[in-house]
Amino acid sequence: MKTIYLLRHAKSEWDKPFKSDHERPLSKRGRKNAKALREFLEERIKEIDMAYISDSQRTTETFEILTKNNRIVWNKKFTDKVYEANLNELMDLIKSTDDEYNSILIVGHNPGLESLANYLIMRHNTFADFSFFEKFSTCAFLCLRFSIDHWADVTDVQGKLGLYWLPIKEEKKD
Repeated sequence: MKTIYLLRHAKSEWDKPFKSDHERPLSKRGRKNAKALREFLEERIKEIDMAYISDSQRTTETFEILTKNNRIVWNKKFTDKVYEANLNELMDLIKSTDDEYNSILIVGHNPGLESLANYLIMRHNTFADFSFFEKFSTCAFLCLRFSIDHWADVTDVQGKLGLYWLPIKEEKKD
């Protein structure tokens, strides 16, 4: 059994200056949502063998908040291979994962994560007209389980939904 966890970075800051998209930090709401996700997962997930985290500031901050004061992730790799990665690049990353790891976490960005989630759930390669999600929002967390022994076989089976979490939408104040 193999498990894939997908996490889109928490809400980023647009009002403060930043040099590039890569350097955009989390917003106050993003930090709050990442903390809420950490609390939600504390009782549900005990261990993740490997994490691939985009090396952007907002994904790095999201991961650091998620793993603060716990040892949920045993191995981690901050990589530019996840930043702006498309479906095929993310699938290559998964399939190249060492089989000694039974669970992986990818902390990344849309549209790549949503395309990956759709593919793993529905096995369709194009989603021009349909997505399983209304929107794979910021700080969305998804767990998919696969009845396989080797990551290279992930394309042969459809994932089974284990967990899906979205942050609570805040009401806009007038």
